[in-house]
Amino acid sequence: MKVKIANYLKQIILKRKKNFIEVLLLKIVFTLYPMKLKKFKKSLMELLSKTRINIISPSDTTIDFYTSIQGGDYWVKYELAKAFGKMGYAITDFSPDVSIHLFGIPSEIPKSSYNIIWIYSHPDLIDKKILEKYDKLFCLSSSFINKINRMGFESNLLIGATGKKPIKRKIKYDVIFIGNTKSIQGGRKIVRDLGEICYNFKVWGRGWKDILPPKYYGGQYFDNQKLNELYASSLITLNDHHEDMRKEGFVSVRIFDILASGGFCISDKNSGIEEIFEGAVPQYESPKHLRELIKYYLNNPEKRSKLMEKGRKIALKNTWKKITDQFLEEIENIK
Repeated sequence: MKVKIANYLKQIILKRKKNFIEVLLLKIVFTLYPMKLKKFKKSLMELLSKTRINIISPSDTTIDFYTSIQGGDYWVKYELAKAFGKMGYAITDFSPDVSIHLFGIPSEIPKSSYNIIWIYSHPDLIDKKILEKYDKLFCLSSSFINKINRMGFESNLLIGATGKKPIKRKIKYDVIFIGNTKSIQGGRKIVRDLGEICYNFKVWGRGWKDILPPKYYGGQYFDNQKLNELYASSLITLNDHHEDMRKEGFVSVRIFDILASGGFCISDKNSGIEEIFEGAVPQYESPKHLRELIKYYLNNPEKRSKLMEKGRKIALKNTWKKITDQFLEEIENIK
């Protein structure tokens, strides 16, 4: 009987305590509400007074944030948002004046905004029905612009950029690769093409853990904000492209990051690379050729340094500020 009474009293105390906390919280909310409302109204007016830019990225569709930051799309959006924000523009999906679609996959586009597409990946998905949704077209590849023209549209060339800066680091690796396997059996072709590995090699990305021997696996993810340190501490960084991007001359933004950081890059064959980097990025055409290039540049540091310097100068000229300026030239014209 005593136990039942004790439990009953305990429940009453807990209930009253809960009610007291709820009442206290309600009082605080009602006291602060006018201030919150005023602050919200001020923020809303500030937002509406600026040109509002909505940046649409393939990473938006990824529910898991950790997964989204492992893709390059997320960081392209991040760099653009940062550059626009520094210039006083509002980056929001609330009633945007302008929407910029970083095309990787088809997406819903606001009907009330001025819509811009930047085709910087997956050109195989582009067709007339997609292009006619947009008011202005930009494209990463000069050669693909010809195909866009044949579809009956005009497009401006807009190549990649970088936010990385050169950095000095002690060399830790001979060769590295950063990239998810993308569920490709056996992993990405450029890593398979290495064959038997006889140097200090590391890979970072999803899917590699069960493919590579543990000594070659660096981890699932390397912090994007510190990638310049990794590139600078490696003698060679490998780069590859989706097959459709490679064939259509779409040059990976990663190459700009590698070179700007003070790294050296070897890539798969891509017609757009030579157009931009003027010989500073060696390109391989077969597994044997890849192994020969790696051996040559590991054993000839003076040759590697010469190309690194040339590539770094080119990469550092292509900033995200420069990209936003090209977008803003169009935005200011339509304002």
